[in-house]
Amino acid sequence: MKTNPGSVVELKISEGNTFQSVFIALNASIKGWNFCRPVIVVDGTFLKSTYGGTLLTASIQDSGGKIFPLAFCVVDSENDESCQYFFENIKGAFGEKEKLCIVSDRHNSIRKAVNSIFPLATHGVCAYHLLCNVKRHFKTNPKNPKSLKDCFFGAAKAYTTKSFDYFMGELDSINVGIRPYLDDIGFETWARAHSTDNMYFTMTSNIAESINATIKSARELPIATLLEYLRVLVQEWSYKNRNLASYTMTKLTSKAEEALSDNYAISRRMKVIPSVTSIYSVEDGDKTLIVHLIEKTCTCCKFQKDELPCAHAIAIFGKYHMDPYQYCSDFFTKENLVKIYEAIVYPMPSQSDWDETEEIETIEVLPPIGKIPPGRPKKQRIKGASEGRGKYKCSKCGKRGHN
Repeated sequence: MKTNPGSVVELKISEGNTFQSVFIALNASIKGWNFCRPVIVVDGTFLKSTYGGTLLTASIQDSGGKIFPLAFCVVDSENDESCQYFFENIKGAFGEKEKLCIVSDRHNSIRKAVNSIFPLATHGVCAYHLLCNVKRHFKTNPKNPKSLKDCFFGAAKAYTTKSFDYFMGELDSINVGIRPYLDDIGFETWARAHSTDNMYFTMTSNIAESINATIKSARELPIATLLEYLRVLVQEWSYKNRNLASYTMTKLTSKAEEALSDNYAISRRMKVIPSVTSIYSVEDGDKTLIVHLIEKTCTCCKFQKDELPCAHAIAIFGKYHMDPYQYCSDFFTKENLVKIYEAIVYPMPSQSDWDETEEIETIEVLPPIGKIPPGRPKKQRIKGASEGRGKYKCSKCGKRGHN
């Protein structure tokens, strides 16, 4: 808190001065959050140190598709009390945003905490975790040419309800029990076409899983060393992404420019019907779509959901020599990307140079009280049935299936 003023650190100590939990949000993350979309990905991963525990993370994506960590929290386990503590501190550090969406797996403790702390926010379900649950609950014919994965993600990523209904029909042909199961969960929690708050491109919790994979070896460290490792990680990523943002030579980020380029290539086959208003009709094969330039909407729904001109809008821009950049969201501009990484993450000095106050010196934190399980500590996560397990590989012939 001294080296990075503005950071939020909450240490929770139980009776007997034993450690219970800690929450950390760096000042750079708090300031960068003001220029990001209101979609937070939350996930937990187990720690492999002597006393165990769980690390909860909250992260988002910048306009260039890079991971931007927000907060870290070490708790005993992923239960109701710890999740409530985590989201209370997130709200205290980052506040609330309009149309906030929190994406996670279907953990009941996270769902309860979101509904309690952020009652106006939307709780989105990770599409990949939901697909794993569908595979576990329903048997499918392996000889069926229609892939369950392709049909499910087609429904999840569909922009229109018509396209969503088509892929749901394909799922019905695979197993009629899938639709009622997904309907009980709620289409609005995982399907883009039915979501009440825009989830944008964040349909899964992959960015949280990427953080967990990056810190895999650090999860064996003591808690204080782990937190310093995480601060160094945020510092490295912030420095690298700040340089990428400052050296961007285009008006938009490279990811947004690539999306516009792809839409421009698609728009060449379309025909624009002349109009005297800002509402245009665009013929795309056997379909006619309506584009409203002032409201920045299209009947394909990509224009308003991605906040980037779709191929139908770009067809109009090309015909009438209009500037497509004025119809793009400010979120994708270079200036906004630079502001996300404007705040600096400062390094920690040597412990011999710490200027500790009397209040800090009197704090005593003892190891948590808990029974250390016998045997060697677990280092690997137990994989689910739908994730698959690697087959044995023979060291002599190199083939899999035997040793």
